Amino acid sequence: MILGLDISTSRIGYSIIDHDEKLINHGEIKLNPKDSLETRADLFYSIIEQLKENHEVKHVFIEQPFIAFSGGKTTAATMAKLQRFNGMCSYVVRLLFGFPATLIQANKARGLVGLKIKRGEKTKLKVIEWVEAKYPKDFIVEYTRHGNPKPGTDDKADAIVIANAGLKLNQENT
Repeated sequence: MILGLDISTSRIGYSIIDHDEKLINHGEIKLNPKDSLETRADLFYSIIEQLKENHEVKHVFIEQPFIAFSGGKTTAATMAKLQRFNGMCSYVVRLLFGFPATLIQANKARGLVGLKIKRGEKTKLKVIEWVEAKYPKDFIVEYTRHGNPKPGTDDKADAIVIANAGLKLNQENT
């Protein structure tokens, strides 16, 4: 089985798929922004440890954090914090599973699964639509009263794309 992770400092999306692309488990880990990064990493450790106990994960793939500024939305401090936390989570994976996670860039992951996003389209919504179409019975999107996907939906969807991309990478390398 393959574990896909989309890590941020406020939420972590996770998914487990089998080698037939069946979605076995998915969810999100909500992190308290008032907690230290170390405390958030402890929570990540305990949840990933539970997933490890319940599923025979053989490969772990993590969406690579941004390494470039994106249109003024991200500060250097935010990027440094995300890189630091991503490193902590990557180390947790290595501790628990005994092997390092493989990092995949978001654009590469979407390309590997055949998800094409045109300039001007809302990436998060397109990813959610792709996952909803691929797993209509297993991935149910809930909406806010304003008609937007509930917070965390995009994190879970990204983790599912990462897991599927990881499976494609494994198939290419065998």
